Amino acid sequence: MKKRMKGKLPPLGDREEYIERHLFNELRWMLAAATEWSIQKEQLALEISGYHMDVFAMDSTFLHARALFEFFLNPTKGNYYGRTEFTSANLASDSYSNKVSGWSGPLHSHLMHAQDRSKGRKLETPDGAKDLNEMPVYFAREVLRLWEEFEDALLNSGDQQDRRLGSLARKKRNEAINSARCVTNSKVAERHAQEKGIQLKPVFG
Repeated sequence: MKKRMKGKLPPLGDREEYIERHLFNELRWMLAAATEWSIQKEQLALEISGYHMDVFAMDSTFLHARALFEFFLNPTKGNYYGRTEFTSANLASDSYSNKVSGWSGPLHSHLMHAQDRSKGRKLETPDGAKDLNEMPVYFAREVLRLWEEFEDALLNSGDQQDRRLGSLARKKRNEAINSARCVTNSKVAERHAQEKGIQLKPVFG
């Protein structure tokens, strides 16, 4: 099989398909995973020996969140597409990109390399400094904020095709949020909640 040369991305192609399939895939699974993490770690706090769903959910959230952060906050580069395929709007996240206190460095180094996440620097949040292992919902909420800014940039464009893409992005965001609610309402989660006598709460929307 012929190998593609490193640093040579093919043209993006169908922008509608990219939102509907690829960006939506990242958003849907990020929100579902962050919801699962919140249920397991914050709401139910099951602490069942050998049951590590919170860890699986945390890692999944980190993976999908990083992909979306890199898309929204960067132009297209040699090995991935960025927001500039869709808009010239300057989306920004100081929480993620700040060179001193941003989330980007710790998320990359601890997600992509074997390191002890409990010994990294604390990450700043609206609720104070947190360990990386406490960050799934914060990451997901910041990505949602960027997604909405991405929508708005497209919806406010003078180009009709851009506005259609903005409407599609909004539709897929709402769809992803509704899908995450299904995690809260799953039979497994409801059974554990009943055993603990608590009412589970949706995390997003």
